[in-house]
Amino acid sequence: MESALRLRREQEAPLTVPAVCADAEVERAVFEAHFETVDELPPAFYDLALEQYRMLTAATTGYEDFSFEERLASFYYILLDALGEHRAFVQATFDDRARYQSSFRTGVRSALRGLLTEDGLVPGTNQLVTGLWPVHEVLTEVTFALIRHWIQDETEDQEATTALVDKLVAFVAELVTFRGVSSGLNLAWHIVQHDSLGIGRLPIVVRLFSET
Repeated sequence: MESALRLRREQEAPLTVPAVCADAEVERAVFEAHFETVDELPPAFYDLALEQYRMLTAATTGYEDFSFEERLASFYYILLDALGEHRAFVQATFDDRARYQSSFRTGVRSALRGLLTEDGLVPGTNQLVTGLWPVHEVLTEVTFALIRHWIQDETEDQEATTALVDKLVAFVAELVTFRGVSSGLNLAWHIVQHDSLGIGRLPIVVRLFSET
């Protein structure tokens, strides 16, 4: 992978399997054990960024005690750090190789879905919404827009992206972990159960809570 990225930067000619193998000092059989063509290398780079995220979080002491906000921030920062190791490559290939129908997009959506639906991180009643596919897709698209912003960010050390991540994570965490839904349902159940406000006999209320 490193050889392919370096050759892509240094030469204008299309990459070839012999050139990559020679630069990496590996036998062609080793290359072919993992890839069929050099066209498979760019997508593999993005998949490795996700694998790096999984490995780092698994090795992080106390990660299981992280809040939703801390885990989402970790996801974004680890992912951007991994992509940042070859930022020029990402700038050149992201839209063509990763942004749309790709295993990378599927992996990002899966990681976000895991955060949005994990018990203990997100209140159970909130998961009635955060567990929906459209929510996962929207946050995935927001994530890819964030990466696009990072690609174009020319501020020192991409400070503008760092500020954006912090604000985005805080906003999403506030929405996802908001306990008003659970509190509201508990209040409504109490009112109906005890007919506190005299609405327990309304047909729509009776039907709703009899199903619940």
